[in-house]
Amino acid sequence: MTGPVRNVDDLMATGHGYQRSMVLLAALKLGVFRALAAGACDAPALAKRIGADSGKLSVLLDALAPLGLVAKSGRRYRNAAAAREFLLPGKNSMESILLHHLDGWSDWGRLPATIRAGSAAKGGVEGSYQENFIRGMEENARERAAVVARRIRVRPGERVLDLGGGPGTYAVAWAEASPDARVTLFDTPGTLRVTRKILREKGASHRVSLVEGDFLVDPLGGPYDFVWISQILHAYSEADCVRILRKVRSALAVGGRAAVQEFVLAEGKTSPPGPVFFAVHMVAVTEGGRAYTAREIAGMMKASGFRRVVSGSPDPRGVGIVRGVR
Repeated sequence: MTGPVRNVDDLMATGHGYQRSMVLLAALKLGVFRALAAGACDAPALAKRIGADSGKLSVLLDALAPLGLVAKSGRRYRNAAAAREFLLPGKNSMESILLHHLDGWSDWGRLPATIRAGSAAKGGVEGSYQENFIRGMEENARERAAVVARRIRVRPGERVLDLGGGPGTYAVAWAEASPDARVTLFDTPGTLRVTRKILREKGASHRVSLVEGDFLVDPLGGPYDFVWISQILHAYSEADCVRILRKVRSALAVGGRAAVQEFVLAEGKTSPPGPVFFAVHMVAVTEGGRAYTAREIAGMMKASGFRRVVSGSPDPRGVGIVRGVR
């Protein structure tokens, strides 16, 4: 069920949607797909591999079959093609971003209380939260980064800042597209511990300079010729977004450019579905964040002193870019 509710069956499918999600996420958390990569087996054998109760595990495995994630033959289970491609380590893996969604499960459970109180009460998260989040951002960005780096050209010798750049996916893409550019990634110390791992795995540690800090309070350095601000503003209130954009403008050389990439809501804010539900996610997990329209982002850039502000058309997922010049 992905469309609007038109009848009672649609209504109940929407209400039960969490069940499909949790079957997938529980299997990931238990390591089911990684364990099945060692070979097809029955539930008792798999239970020994992952440390689980075989009877309850068999119920979970049977539910994974109609999702097309495992195949069952007799009593034996094996990974289906979708699991082999997207749920195991590899270039197409979406494992980390899905585990990040599981990390936010308790925040969504508190959503009614958060909306009533007006602020998100934070629960405890496991130590893997930050790594799942940053590696999940890498999974989300890996295809788009190369496209964006080709579309937004960086000239040789230009100074580029990837603000809050997380895994460094975009920073590396620009470094590869323009080897003579000087690319810097600014993010928190906790994030950069994961970033360094990812850059080493890519053999790209020498391509990007890393600067630790909190962009709300710490100097950004510079001057820069281009600042990239991808999927940052949605975590903050409009007032904080303007503060961030003013700092970015101050860190730019005269004539320098900035580009903001976000999940963009259409005017009216009821479409497209991805950004609409992402906005609710921001309500659940942040103090003041939400998704914005392109007009709102452009307005914040103008309020921060940017000129020649232009908005591009969002892609089918609702991801759009707004650009401005100092």
